[in-house]
Amino acid sequence: MQKDFQVAVFEGGALRVVASGHPGREAVLALPTSRLLVKMVRVPAGEDAVAVATPVLQAMSPFPDEPLTVTCETVRETAEGAVVLAAALPESAADDIAEALDAQKLSVTRIDLLALGALRDVWGRFDAADGKRRLVRLTSADGCTLLVLDGDMPVAVRGLAEADDPVREEMLLLLEAESFGGPKPLAETLAAEVTDAAVEGVAERSLDAAALNALPASWREVLEETRFKKRLVRNLSVAVGLWLLVMGVLFGVPVAYGFLTDHQKGLSRQHARQYRQVSDKKKKVDVFKAYSDHGRGALEVMKAVSDRLPAGITLSGWNYDRVKGLRLSGEADTDTEVYEFKNAMEALAFGEDEEAPRIFATVTLGRLNMMRGKQRFDLDLGFETPEEGGE
Repeated sequence: MQKDFQVAVFEGGALRVVASGHPGREAVLALPTSRLLVKMVRVPAGEDAVAVATPVLQAMSPFPDEPLTVTCETVRETAEGAVVLAAALPESAADDIAEALDAQKLSVTRIDLLALGALRDVWGRFDAADGKRRLVRLTSADGCTLLVLDGDMPVAVRGLAEADDPVREEMLLLLEAESFGGPKPLAETLAAEVTDAAVEGVAERSLDAAALNALPASWREVLEETRFKKRLVRNLSVAVGLWLLVMGVLFGVPVAYGFLTDHQKGLSRQHARQYRQVSDKKKKVDVFKAYSDHGRGALEVMKAVSDRLPAGITLSGWNYDRVKGLRLSGEADTDTEVYEFKNAMEALAFGEDEEAPRIFATVTLGRLNMMRGKQRFDLDLGFETPEEGGE
């Protein structure tokens, strides 16, 4: 296969370049699914896929004030619209990746999912034309990628870190697939390891202009500047050499030495600015890791609360905040039901509920008010903050 790039893989906190025999400094970067924001999105006919998918991924991002560079790959088109796989890499969560690239002096031309390269080897293990629903589990050094396929069309995708509960995440992914693609029985589960063959798959995908490219906007600017500087240096190198030779003959060695000194100072100042930019962003990477836990997602919290809601309670208010927690308002026939509900939530908070992991850190019941024969109440369920979790 002819290509003018090499493939770099970031796994286990380290960057490795797959041997390709290419001497250049440009590379396609393959990342684990857990390092990106990924979502299946339906796009109505006539609408722009990126415009539809951007607010969806922005709502998932732990950095709501940071603009995202969203990319979309179409997996199915119909008269009603299209189904796309949308992805984005938050720049504030990629400082360790940027440092590894700088250390090896690589410029990234594209960013793709390593799991999509591995998925090509799985296609031959089933008949994609039968339209059956299948769960595909792709395991790599950084965790696992889960995909639900309806025939040859993905309907749900999720990246798992090593700390995630795979059973719970698979259940939630199947619920998401049912919401996206409709109810359908699970025909089979397929499992595969992400090997070096996935890198070749990523390389093949990179030849397709319609494939995902989650390269952030600022990284694109750096790539363009780097290419411009290379062309400029190449075109001016001969002219500068001749000019220095003439100046050396006319004015002697001190003039040429002074020119070289000024040139090196300029390069040093440029490097210092780039270093400060990377250093400022590096402090944010731990925040991304703290908020990448799917256990606090709206769907997971809603299921945990709903499963433990007594029959006599009706909820009238649901105020969810991914950072702070959940505030519930409702009414019950008796105060006994309210306290039963509070005790169930405390079991989640203190890890006493054996059927679910600890979700909340605090449970606060407001004052009960009797109105029209009903006990009205407010219940605050607070999340554990990242600082508290690290103490």
